[in-house]
Parts: sequence; C-alpha cells; structure tokens
Amino acid sequence: MKMKTTMILAAVAALSLTGCGAASFKAEGTMTLGIDGVTQYAPGGGDCDGTGGYDDITPGAQVVIKAGGSTVGKGSLGEGKYDDGWCQFSFSISDVKGGSDFYSVEVANRGTIEYTEDELKKGVKLSLGS
Repeated sequence: MKMKTTMILAAVAALSLTGCGAASFKAEGTMTLGIDGVTQYAPGGGDCDGTGGYDDITPGAQVVIKAGGSTVGKGSLGEGKYDDGWCQFSFSISDVKGGSDFYSVEVANRGTIEYTEDELKKGVKLSLGS
C-alpha cells in the first residue's frame, strides 16, 4: 500500500509541475506608419507597405513578444491598409505564455516597448513616422 501511495503522490506532483502554469492568452495590436513611410498616398483606402526607412514594415514582418528575456510568443504583421495618410498593419498572436508582470513587444527589430498582459489582451497601438 505504501508503494501505491508513493506512486500516486509522485504522479500528482509531476502533474502539478507541468500543468499549473499561468494560462496562455491572445495578444493583439496594430503597427501604424505615418505618411512619410507609406507607399500609397491616394485617398480611398487600399493596400499599402512601408517604404524608404520603413521598408521593413510590411506584411509578414516578424512580431516577437518576450517576458523575462525569453520569447513567449511570435507572429507577423498582416496586410497594410491605407487610411487618410496612414498605413495600418494588424497582428494577433495566440498562445502567448501568461503570468508575467510585463511583456516586451518588438516589430521587425525596431526596439521593444513594454506592456502588461491586460494591455496586450485589449490590443496595443504601435506607430512609426509622422
């Protein structure tokens, strides 16, 4: 009986170490470029990309979320949509590991900005250019 109890306790301990971490969450946001970095200048909407010094801000550009120096989520920018001089790209990253006080977000190696988990869940707004 003692062996059976020990095995059950070991199994419970193993499960508690692997399955009780903080829940993952979905991080959402936008990256907006000002008119000085946009490929399209016509009113009426449509697709757009970054240009000149912003040519790394395009659909598919990498978005990395880190917590405590470790990557906890990765994704990419969606299609750019032109709106009144601005080009806006959205991103949505599922399964970001939760439980940290702060998370850093970086788009296309442009440097990091820190946010809380709640801010990332609600959607963050990043911008470049004027």
